[in-house]
Amino acid sequence: MVRAFGVTALIAAAAGAVFEAVGMFLPWLLGPMFALLLVNQFTKIPLYWPKILRTVGLVMLGVQIGSSFTRDAVLLMVVDLPYMAFMTVSVVALSIGLGLLFKRMVHESLATSLLGSIPGGLAQMVVIAEDVKSANITVVTMMQTIRIFMVVTIVPFLTIFLNGRGAGEMEQRLFAFSPLLFVMAFVVGWALYAGMKKIGFPAAELLAPILTLAAVQTVSGDVLIDMPYWLIASAQVCIGANLGLQMEGIGDKLTFRLGAAIVLNNILLIGFTVLIAFVLTAWLPEYIFLDFFLSAAPGGIAEMAITALAVGGDVALITGFQLFRLFFILLVAAPLVSFIVKKLDAKSGY
Repeated sequence: MVRAFGVTALIAAAAGAVFEAVGMFLPWLLGPMFALLLVNQFTKIPLYWPKILRTVGLVMLGVQIGSSFTRDAVLLMVVDLPYMAFMTVSVVALSIGLGLLFKRMVHESLATSLLGSIPGGLAQMVVIAEDVKSANITVVTMMQTIRIFMVVTIVPFLTIFLNGRGAGEMEQRLFAFSPLLFVMAFVVGWALYAGMKKIGFPAAELLAPILTLAAVQTVSGDVLIDMPYWLIASAQVCIGANLGLQMEGIGDKLTFRLGAAIVLNNILLIGFTVLIAFVLTAWLPEYIFLDFFLSAAPGGIAEMAITALAVGGDVALITGFQLFRLFFILLVAAPLVSFIVKKLDAKSGY
């Protein structure tokens, strides 16, 4: 087992380094995932990745997301709350509708179709899917992965044709370490994590640090943690390696029909975000279309923020909208869908 873990870790690290060298997006997450998937699928090499590393990766990912939740982001979210709610509910409602369409097209389970269609993030939605017996984790992972690929490639390309502001206007966050606040955050985070695990709340490893840092940084006004790149990369490797080994039998699962259904699902979702952006721009002419397009795009917070910085979008606004949708999906939409599906599974004797 130790040897298998060493081989797995070496493959994961090397794949991440290669993906970064060639300029791939999310290299330390997708590199290990694709490499271990291929090795596991086409070779007899024994591979092993302990679940504790997956948990560590989720905690670090939660810290990374939570550290971006500053007081300014919270104030901005309060002002734009009605528009955030309109955009988020619209996107989530369409995602659920596309999930039902996907179910009819490929005859997957309701849990798989809905959890794969909701744009709540690759790692987050897979963690939630793990708690639902009727969910096919491999298909959910494929749906979320292909969405990330399509959004990160299509959305930045489309922004080339849009007018933005001068690049480099992003306000710099000042990191101010406070031992007292750090200890307070650790205690609150541990208590919150223990409480969430006790009641069976999904993705507690991810949500506890997010909520803790969001609360502490909003109250203090400080940026409590400034995670170095190598630590963020390590978290992605921990999660990516676990995902790659989970996707056993993907060669048998990814049929032409399934692949076509996933691509159609995401094209319709991206097209709908364009429509929502047009509606909000007409509603609020003081904003520009680019801001709302990147705010509605079903990608990750970091990827959309980087795109916004490069093309002249309002990074604070876009991050606020993306954060609101992330919390709405992880705290409301995904748990509600998971609860309903579990009830339906229980009735059907799954």
